[in-house]
Amino acid sequence: MMKLARALGATVTLGLFVAACQAPGGSWGTAVVKETDGFGDYYETVVNVPLPTGAPRAFSCVGPWSATTSDTYLKGIFGVSRVVQAPDVLQPSGATGPGSIVLPEDPKLRVAVAWADGFAYAGPLRFNFSEETAWSVNGVGIGTTLAQLEKINGKPFRLVGFGGDNGGLVTDWQGGTLSNLQGGCALTVQLAISALAPASAQAKVVGPRVFSSSDRNVRTLRPTVGSFWVYYAR
Repeated sequence: MMKLARALGATVTLGLFVAACQAPGGSWGTAVVKETDGFGDYYETVVNVPLPTGAPRAFSCVGPWSATTSDTYLKGIFGVSRVVQAPDVLQPSGATGPGSIVLPEDPKLRVAVAWADGFAYAGPLRFNFSEETAWSVNGVGIGTTLAQLEKINGKPFRLVGFGGDNGGLVTDWQGGTLSNLQGGCALTVQLAISALAPASAQAKVVGPRVFSSSDRNVRTLRPTVGSFWVYYAR
């Protein structure tokens, strides 16, 4: 009975995840999830994997995106053909290394995963999204405005001045809501400003200086989220 309860527990947990993704009008097909319980007994569960539709898709560090996920687990959820290994996934350091790409043929749903263990393809370090992604994190997505970011965070935050590779990068959420995400991961956002903004206005907020999002000169440029990623500190 205890063994059965353990097996059923694993199945129910997965079922809840699948239901959360479910949307009408399509399916990725079926996937086989393999698990071994604490007694060493082996189980296989065939599940239907619904096709997510609509935008934004809510991303959180649980289920397939948890701190214990792996390439094998992702393939069990999304299907072997929808998770591919790649040698050049962006790492937290800015270099590239071994990783996995989930849904590589769909730029709006694609997620590139950098691994702490590049041999076992396990232990996620960073989840990268495309610049046209439909995913969002705690309501933050591509195009989210500065005012919306402050509202979601519950307070102003700090960011690097614009210009260069790190321009507009949020450096500190200042203890706001976005400082603590479910599942123990962290969110990094890079804001972008319009190239058509007056040069005189841009000149006031460029360079490696750190600004508050409440700075009048920053607000004048009305920056929006140009890219974002999620990572685990290990």
